Amino acid sequence: MPGRFALTAAPESVARCFGLAAIDDFPPRPAILPTQPIMVVLGGRAERAEAFADGPAAQLVRWGLIPGWFKATDRLPAMFNAPAETAAGNPAFRGAMRHRRCLVPATAFYRRTGGRSRTGPLSRFSIEDMPVFAMAGLMEPYMAPDGSEIDTAAILTVPARAPDAGLVDRLPVILRPEDFGRWLDCRHREPGDVADLFRPFCAADFSVETAG
Repeated sequence: MPGRFALTAAPESVARCFGLAAIDDFPPRPAILPTQPIMVVLGGRAERAEAFADGPAAQLVRWGLIPGWFKATDRLPAMFNAPAETAAGNPAFRGAMRHRRCLVPATAFYRRTGGRSRTGPLSRFSIEDMPVFAMAGLMEPYMAPDGSEIDTAAILTVPARAPDAGLVDRLPVILRPEDFGRWLDCRHREPGDVADLFRPFCAADFSVETAG
């Protein structure tokens, strides 16, 4: 599962890719880590009951989903990634799967390669024909004990295809532009209606470089 990713495209390129009417300026981010702020894209009024904008909108959230029902005050859960095959039935992700599906813009992600090894080389995965791509995400607001609200998110992952299992065990769910609207439509599309999007890209679809 991705433990870090990059977003180094210019803001105007990201806005064009996701059909955003407006976007705040931001610097290139070559290594985004869990618990740091990440950009997500959410559907507008036609896609989400709680949306304020007419079209898709970007916002910053904490990378690491905190379920709304979580009450502990000492250690926050480390839900940076969510297994797509079980997310719809998992109490931690069930509400977000139904009401707050989002897109996570990226230009690359990083994985330890060598199957299930946690000590293999760190590799950088990018997609040549998609300089900016979208990882499927889930957004969840969390009310902290001090009364402040934190918007949080997780990235959905799927098992790699069998021929690629020797390289990497899981990959983020990457959505093609023609599927953005269906994924973001939480008013008319139930989780089961978008489950067919949970398919991994082939290793051959990526440019893979050793990163360290």
